[in-house]
Amino acid sequence: METSPYHELRSTMTRIRHSSVFPCSAEALFDFHRNAENLGRLSPPGQTFRMLSEAKATEMGDLQRFEIGLGPLTTQWLAEVTMFDPPRLLEDVQLSGPFRRWRHQHQVATEGGGSRLTDVVAFRLIPTFPGEFLEYLLVRPVVLAMFAWRHRKTRQLLAELAIDGPRSGVG
Repeated sequence: METSPYHELRSTMTRIRHSSVFPCSAEALFDFHRNAENLGRLSPPGQTFRMLSEAKATEMGDLQRFEIGLGPLTTQWLAEVTMFDPPRLLEDVQLSGPFRRWRHQHQVATEGGGSRLTDVVAFRLIPTFPGEFLEYLLVRPVVLAMFAWRHRKTRQLLAELAIDGPRSGVG
């Protein structure tokens, strides 16, 4: 596996990491994730998502505004693309939204006949010691489940779109 030259997200924030191998090139996987129109397609069931800014190919410095929700509760989220190194890294940082802090890296690497996507997220919702404990017990599992679902959905959408790459021996 190719190692990433980018720093791991290390801080006092809660951190999650989810990684999967996909049967397509790193370039195709990166391009899929840089397409802002795919954000809504990757939202788990029960969550609402509406893009408020222009849905275009993501570039360094872009601001992306969207509305997210669970049931009748919605909030706006504003994120800035703070690192952009095609086809290996896309990082977004929440400027405003439901979290106190949120930093998310999409790390993409060639692996075997396909590519590996690793989502690394560091977040802080409740900036107190008891809050951090509750965050770890209650919020972290939800965020992990969301990224597991997003990886499964990415695999499905790439197959439906017949994105390039070998279809056997990777998965």
